[in-house]
Amino acid sequence: MPPKQKQQASGSKVKDDKTFGMKNKNRSAKVQKEVATIQKQQALAGKSRAALEKEKEKALREKAKLEEEKRKKEEAALLKPVQTQKVPFGVDPKTVLCVFFKAGNCEKGNKCKFSHDLNVGRKVEKKNLYEDSREDKLKDTMENWDEAKLRDVVMSKSGNPRTTTDIVCKFFIQAIETEKYGWFWECPNGESCHYRHALPPGFVLKSQKKALEDAEKANAISLEEFLEVERHKLGPNLTPVTPETFAKWKRTRMDKKLAEEDAMKKAKDDKHAAGKNSGMSGRDLFTYNPEWFEDDDEPEDDEWDLAKYRKEQEDADRLAEEERIRQLQLGDSGYSEVPADDADGGTA
Repeated sequence: MPPKQKQQASGSKVKDDKTFGMKNKNRSAKVQKEVATIQKQQALAGKSRAALEKEKEKALREKAKLEEEKRKKEEAALLKPVQTQKVPFGVDPKTVLCVFFKAGNCEKGNKCKFSHDLNVGRKVEKKNLYEDSREDKLKDTMENWDEAKLRDVVMSKSGNPRTTTDIVCKFFIQAIETEKYGWFWECPNGESCHYRHALPPGFVLKSQKKALEDAEKANAISLEEFLEVERHKLGPNLTPVTPETFAKWKRTRMDKKLAEEDAMKKAKDDKHAAGKNSGMSGRDLFTYNPEWFEDDDEPEDDEWDLAKYRKEQEDADRLAEEERIRQLQLGDSGYSEVPADDADGGTA
């Protein structure tokens, strides 16, 4: 049998032996430095130069690899821009973590519409097993909703996905107007309703419309208030209205009106005297030329009567027709009348 080789003592045992008895190994920095030197010497003990070179090269490669990874991360953080963050329609941005804040370069701060809480994705409200959440929705009726809440509820309700028309469902509008629409409202046409279940553009709730009308009525002023405001706008330097001042104003106004009427009448008289009737009203023409509008009691002889003329024409046509028929009857019997000139014996 080959001789048994002597087992080499482990490095930890030698190290413990070398440092055994040292005081203040965990307190004195100088002693800790000596302990580190002893441990390094013990780790290198019993190894060849080639093994030491390999370990050194391996350590250098690992260090270079770590530095390269660190450099790549820094370059990616500096050179690669963060993409614009988007959220689906209807999702609250405050429930989504800001990617710029996550990258450490969000410049908006508190004004950012996205959340800056790293735990925002982990905050999930636990459902209470002892309460029915539908009871809250039953109490949450349309009477307490505004237009924004109504649109959110309409968008959150599923169904009516295959509509191909712009006509709004009449049952949907009736439910909105009568405030019967809610979380559990169902269209009488069912989920296959062909009409839209969405608020039309510019839709205003009746309650809001009534509130606007009440506000307009509240802002409107009465006639007395309007007159009072206008009276204050006139200024202080005015003549107060008394029975004497009113009578004087009325007398002056009537005198001015009579003077204007006299001047106008004189102008019309001068115009009529000059024979200029153009531009005068019918009343003026009747006043200045009454003979133009007098009716004659006896009609003149030369007055043309359409009915009489028509009767005379009908009589003449009737006589001519009778004469023509008589001539035809005489021709059929072989007898012809000779004109008076030929009967006297006239020859060619």
